[in-house]
Amino acid sequence: MAVGTNRLPIAISGAMACITFIRAGKVDFWMAVKVVLPTLLGGVIGSLFINPIPSVYLQWIIVGSVVIALILLVTSIKKTLQKTHEEPPRFRYRDAFYLFLVGLWIGLIFLDGATYLLMVLILSMRLHLAEANAYKNIVVFVVTTGTLFVLGANHDIDWGVGLTLSIGGIAGGYIGAKFSMHELAKKWTYRMLLAIMIFELAHIIFLYSSGNLISGNGMMKLMHSATVK
Repeated sequence: MAVGTNRLPIAISGAMACITFIRAGKVDFWMAVKVVLPTLLGGVIGSLFINPIPSVYLQWIIVGSVVIALILLVTSIKKTLQKTHEEPPRFRYRDAFYLFLVGLWIGLIFLDGATYLLMVLILSMRLHLAEANAYKNIVVFVVTTGTLFVLGANHDIDWGVGLTLSIGGIAGGYIGAKFSMHELAKKWTYRMLLAIMIFELAHIIFLYSSGNLISGNGMMKLMHSATVK
């Protein structure tokens, strides 16, 4: 239920960010459709496999996700965020496949999924940071909303807790969207991602040392620590 409840504030924060980006003229409708469809398909399929995964395996999947994302962050994402593409944006069959895989991960775990999505949008599809953030938030909103229907039907959402966590997501979605369109966004996006990754690793170590990593409350805290990304 922790994984399902975590999706509600993510969806609401993504909705606010989407509205902000659309008003700023950062979204092309047809590109948004191309990005959303394969990711949504992967997200819905991934959400169907949440419950069958035992908690003991789920915790190591989460740990592996954080470690891989941190490695990518310090080795390639910094250059990727600072890269300026002179070529026009593109969308190929391989990009659709990459997006499907990211959607599969978002539907299954979500943790660090937005980081992987940014890599596909910027490095493979040649989008600038502001545009990539716009499509990222559209994908997060649509895919998360789609998986909410699946998880809600399976009674895997604590709506009271989810709505409470969503209060801060409204302001966070707006402020984050505005900031990503600022000139300093490239530099500070990397710094904030690095700080979040370090916090996640410290949080995992703390939960593991206290024996709460695989508990319901431990999972909830760990999954919610990644909603800002």
